[in-house]
Amino acid sequence: MYIIAKKDKRCIMTKNRSVFPSRIVIELTPLCDLSCSMCPRHIVDKHSGYMKFELWKKLIDEIKEKNPDAIVLPFWRGESLLHKEFIKFSEYAIQQNIRLHISTNGHFVVDKKAEVLSLYEFITFSLHTTKGFENALKFVSEYKTQNNIIQASFVDCEEEMKEHFQRLTDSEDLFGFDAIRLYEEHSKEGKFGFTGKEIFQPRYFCPKLNDSLVIAFDGKISRCNHIWNCEAYNLQETSIQKAWDSVVLKEIQVNYPDNLCMPCDQWAGNTNGKVWKKENGKIIKSLKGNS
Repeated sequence: MYIIAKKDKRCIMTKNRSVFPSRIVIELTPLCDLSCSMCPRHIVDKHSGYMKFELWKKLIDEIKEKNPDAIVLPFWRGESLLHKEFIKFSEYAIQQNIRLHISTNGHFVVDKKAEVLSLYEFITFSLHTTKGFENALKFVSEYKTQNNIIQASFVDCEEEMKEHFQRLTDSEDLFGFDAIRLYEEHSKEGKFGFTGKEIFQPRYFCPKLNDSLVIAFDGKISRCNHIWNCEAYNLQETSIQKAWDSVVLKEIQVNYPDNLCMPCDQWAGNTNGKVWKKENGKIIKSLKGNS
C-alpha cells in the first residue's frame, strides 16, 4: 500500500517510484464519436487532432529499449480506432513485441481493424450502444484466442444498456468473454475522477503517480488518465525518461494531493464496481476496489 504522511500541509510518498513507467498511456486522438453521460467531453471540444506516426514510433522505440515489459495503452480521452492510421500504429508496436492493452466502444471494430486488434494482449469493450455490443459479440466469436483477454464493460448509470449486460451475465459462458465489468459512474459535476462518494478511510498515495505516465496525442504529458488536464511539458523534442524524471512530475508527487488530485477519489477504487469472470469452469462474481 501507499500511505501519505502530512508535513507542513504537504503529502509525501513513502514508496519508491519506478525508474521508468510500467504503464504508459499514449493517446492516439482525443476525439470520440460518442458523448456518454458520465464522460465530461466538454473539455475535449477545444482539443482536436491525431498523433503523428513519427512521435508514436519514437515513443515505442524508447519503451522497447527502456522497459520492454511495460504495458502500453493506446487510448485516453477519445476513441482510438477513429485514427486513420490505427492499423499502422498497432502493427509497428506489435512488431516490436510491445504489450498492448486497449479500450474501445466497438463501433469501428470491423475488418482489418478487428484483425489487428485481435493481436492485442487485452481488449476491453466499453459498451454504451447496441452497435458496439453487437460488434463486440462478433469479435469474440471470430477473434478470441488463447493469447488475448477480452472484457466487456458497462457503467451502471446507463439504463439502455442493462438488457445487454443482463444477457451476458445470465449466460453460462459469458458469451465467450473472459470477464464482464460493471463500473460505477466515473465522474460527476464535470469533475474528473470525482464520484461524490464520502470516503471513510485514510488517504493513500495514488499508485498511478509511481508507475504510470499519460501522453496526449500532441506530446504533452498528464499525471494520470483520470485527470484530463495536461502539464506544461511536451515529449516532441525530448524522451519519456526525461519527462518521467522531470521537475514537473516530481512537484506533483511532493505536493500530492494538490488542487487537481484532491477532488479525485479514484485512488480509493470508487468506480471499480463488480466483475464476473470464469474460474475453473465456473462464473465467479466479485467486488473490485474499496467502495
